[in-house]
This record gives sequence, C-alpha cells and structure tokens, in this order.
Amino acid sequence: MKTWLRITVTLLLCALLLIYVVDVDAVLKTLSNSDPMWTGIALLAFLIDRVLMSYKWGLLLKIRGYSISLAQKLMVYCSAMMWGLALPSTVGADGIRVVLVRRFGVRVDDTLATILVERGIGFIVALMTAVASLILLRALLPHNTAYDYALALGVAGLLTGITILVFSFTDHALNSVLRLIPTRFRDSKGVRLLERLHEAYSSLASDRPRIAAFSALTLVEHLVVIACYGLVARALEVPFNPIFMFAAVPLAILVSRLPISLDGIGVYEGIFIAIMALGGVKPADALAVSLAARALQIVVWFPWWLMLAARTGVRPPVEPVAAATEPSNIRTST
Repeated sequence: MKTWLRITVTLLLCALLLIYVVDVDAVLKTLSNSDPMWTGIALLAFLIDRVLMSYKWGLLLKIRGYSISLAQKLMVYCSAMMWGLALPSTVGADGIRVVLVRRFGVRVDDTLATILVERGIGFIVALMTAVASLILLRALLPHNTAYDYALALGVAGLLTGITILVFSFTDHALNSVLRLIPTRFRDSKGVRLLERLHEAYSSLASDRPRIAAFSALTLVEHLVVIACYGLVARALEVPFNPIFMFAAVPLAILVSRLPISLDGIGVYEGIFIAIMALGGVKPADALAVSLAARALQIVVWFPWWLMLAARTGVRPPVEPVAAATEPSNIRTST
C-alpha cells in the first residue's frame, strides 16, 4: 500500500476512534492516574522485552559467525525502531537495522537472512498465540459463533505458515524462484545476491539447538509483551480481566501487522479496545493503556538511540543494499 494511502487510513482510523468510540477527556483522565511505582515497573518490563529481543537475534547472528555485544545489539535494535518512527514507511525499521549493524561488521546478506528467519518464526509464534487467544474467547463466549470461523482460519493459517517456513529453508524454494527468472539474467548480480542470501538463510536452520532456543525465546518474548500491557493497565489503575488481556494483545498485534496503516496505529487500538470491552474495560481506558504502552516503548528505545547516535552521528542511516556484494568478511565486534 502506498505511503500516502497508509497515512490517510491511519488518520481516518484515529479520527473514527476519537469521534465515535472514546471520550478524549476520559482518556486524558485515565492517563493522569498513572502510578509512578507501577509505571517504573512497566518501563522495566519493556526494557526486558527489548533485551530479550536483542539477545535472541544474537543467537541467529552467532550461527553466521558473528559475536556482537548485547549493548551493541540493543543500540541497533532500539535505534532502528526510533528511525522507523521518523522515516517514510518504505524505509522500515528492519531496513534501518540492516544498515546500522554493518557498522559492527555484519554483512548485509547475513543480516537480511537473520531478519527473515526472525520474522518468519515470529509470525508463526504470533499465529500460535492468536489461536490460543481465540480458543480462550471461544470458551468465554460460547454463544458467539463468529469465533469458530476465526479459529478455523487461524489454525489453517498456522499450518500453512509452518509449511511455507519449513519449505523456504530447502533448495527447492530457491530453485522455484530461479525458474521464474529469464535465462539471460541468471548470471546477474541480483541472482548471485539471491543465492548468497538463501545460502545464509538456509544455514540458520542447520543449527537446530540455537533455532530451537530462538523459537522458545520468541514465545517467551510474546508473553512478556502481554505482561507489559498488564503492568501498564495496573499503573493506570485500570481494572481488567487477565484472560481478556491475554486474548487482546496477541490478536491486536497480529492484525496490526497488516500493511494498511503506519506502524499499525489505529488498527491495533481498534482491535485492543474491542476485545478489552468484552471483558468490561471502558474504551477510553483501553485506549489509554495502548497509548501509554507506546509511549513507554519509545522511552526505552530513546537512550539506546542516543548512545549509538553519539558514536555514529544522528543522520538517518542510508547505504546501498549493494554492499551485500562485498567479499565475505566476518568479524567479531566487542
């Protein structure tokens, strides 16, 4: 979807929420009730989430022979998220991460491979938690048959996703793509880059212990995010049912990944408000929790962005992806 259209959708969704769903004054009142101690605990939980996210990414980088400190990975991860807020949607946070981590000696194709695996496994885990959420909602609301269709779709999507992910690691996946490329382009730089990228990508699956650890930590990280939202609700003194919180966050995250708005703004809030309302949470309170969570995430990212900016400057990192064609030069950064 084009950037201008995503901006339009984002503004439209936000306007609809503020005009027809929530009372702005009520949202501000809830935000003003923030408890300093619980806010600090929630902030710490979001930091733990970023540490966990950065650590498990490092497991994939180690498979490719890189050893980067946790602080460096945090700086790259959080800086990419910060730049992702300011740059056009065509330059996503993952693209920024590819460029930033090059400063610590990681080749572009290796970074792309780790990000693809990270996103692939992350999507499967997101589907798993979403299916679990739908099962909970189906049990809590047995007379609402709409969840039966959503659950069937979720299970089908999960099985399809697992099949595609497993297939993507095989040579058959690469050969299927290469067959679509005209013969006269088979020796082009683009095809060679694709072959190197798939070699790096498929090699990650060969280290089964690390892939298993990465997958398990991805599930833990998803659970930590749910806990973060629960802590934010506690900080704002918003009473909530933990079961509905467990259902709302994964489903909202999954649906907000659809590329129809900027950073899922409006989409996430709409789903989160709708599901939390089933548990008796007022729309204004649910929106306040979502806004506060977004704000705390930025607070966590900001110091790490400053640390990296102090080392490399504050200009947006923009380098050609063609750097992936450089000779292999795996280095260790400390």
